[in-house]
Amino acid sequence: MSELVAEAHRLINAASAAIAASTREPPSASTAMPARIIVSEAKKQRPNNLLLQRIDLDADIPDWNDISATMNAIVKNLG
Repeated sequence: MSELVAEAHRLINAASAAIAASTREPPSASTAMPARIIVSEAKKQRPNNLLLQRIDLDADIPDWNDISATMNAIVKNLG
């Protein structure tokens, strides 16, 4: 498993825990930044994958559902 997919799995687990806890607190900048980096790297690895190319986590602070869905899509397309 690539390091990128492993990191995506870690973010999926963090997002799942936050969603399960019904936390209203958004992801921290230290969580959102790696998610954005993973998206950027996934796009570089699969430049012809339209799904990956359309992912956009550029909102100021993405919510946990956005991070979870995005990381799941990346795992499915890179894993």
